[in-house]
Amino acid sequence: MEELSYSFHLSNDKNKTIKAKQEALNSPSGTTSKNNNAIQNIKHLGKVNHHNLRQYDNKTELITTIKGSNDIIKDVKDLYLDLFDEARINYNNKQVRDDRKIEDYFYKISNDDKHDLACEIIIEIGNMAYWEDKSLEEKYKMTEVFENQLKDLKEIVPDFYIANATIHFDENSPHMHIVGVPVKENCKTGMERQVGKTSIFTKDSLVVIQDKMRSKCIEEFNIAYSKDSKLKKKEKGKNRDYSAYERLKFNEKAEKLKQELNELREDVSELKDNKQKINEEIIDLNNDKEDIKKEIDQKKKVNNKIVLKPKNKMQDQIDKLTEENNHLKWENKYIKEKYNELEEKTNYLISHLKKVLKKLPEFIQNIVDKMFDKNYSLFSFKQDYDPDEYDKREREKLRKKEQERKQQYSNDYYYDEELEKDNDDGMKI
Repeated sequence: MEELSYSFHLSNDKNKTIKAKQEALNSPSGTTSKNNNAIQNIKHLGKVNHHNLRQYDNKTELITTIKGSNDIIKDVKDLYLDLFDEARINYNNKQVRDDRKIEDYFYKISNDDKHDLACEIIIEIGNMAYWEDKSLEEKYKMTEVFENQLKDLKEIVPDFYIANATIHFDENSPHMHIVGVPVKENCKTGMERQVGKTSIFTKDSLVVIQDKMRSKCIEEFNIAYSKDSKLKKKEKGKNRDYSAYERLKFNEKAEKLKQELNELREDVSELKDNKQKINEEIIDLNNDKEDIKKEIDQKKKVNNKIVLKPKNKMQDQIDKLTEENNHLKWENKYIKEKYNELEEKTNYLISHLKKVLKKLPEFIQNIVDKMFDKNYSLFSFKQDYDPDEYDKREREKLRKKEQERKQQYSNDYYYDEELEKDNDDGMKI
């Protein structure tokens, strides 16, 4: 049976808590890392209006408003008039002093840092992996599900009044933004009816609300899509609204990881191709080795025949062939060394390739972990994983090693010549 994730996120203002303020006082920057997605004033409401209605791009056809208008600020203002104006008038009639009267409750709350002007709820069913291969037509069926979720929310939380509800189809998965106002009745001080987020959405009430909304949503989803899906287990302690920027960054990281995984697969394929090429080069070297052996044997035969001739007639030619023979010995020794080295490298490569293929999942996970490790610097990452950095170091080692080998071969060659001169007894060997 297919399992889907479900999220019901209520905007919050954790950075306003006493604990968060204490953290800010103790930090060098005077700030806290806790999030603040709450709609505390008209400025915050304007940002929500800008994001939810996508007034900054040309993809408005992928935005569907199922309650309210194309101006969320106006929707909330109108809702404030409907909800609180009668209570505001009654309150003002009881006031003797004009400075205590409230002219506009909407702007009063907007300028009051003790209350949130409105609340935003985001509802989503199914994650990016579920929706990525679904057509736009398939996603549009979620409109019916979200319309039913609005009705469910009004039934489950009757004191939360909805000003605007907008569905986004332009991101990785369809989701709905709900902007509304929680209302507290029969207040003892101030107006009888007031905005009251902390009274309506408590830690305990949110658990009940989320559980009921989850249960309703999967039923409505299965009806709309003619399925028999169920929801994944609820994750504890997860109730915050992810901003558009956070969603964008998450999607970028996911896309980047996919790309890196594809690149690693290409690297493995390239290593296999390189292995085949190396095997072909080894075969060619073996053939070259046989040809060189034959040539050396022929040279030896010719040299032996020449040595048997009188010394006084063939001396010059013997000297020349002897020198050539010594040079061929040196070349043969060098080629044998190169062949042995290449054979050793090939065996190492095959062995290392097997290890790499076995450890590839762990290697990928290690790269991903280090990518997001704040204590792991870019320089360290390059030194450990950047092929260009690794190649520089390896090329330098090989260059030094090659110089030492050539010097050694040169020394051996001249040493052999001197030895032959010392052993000369009138006839060169």
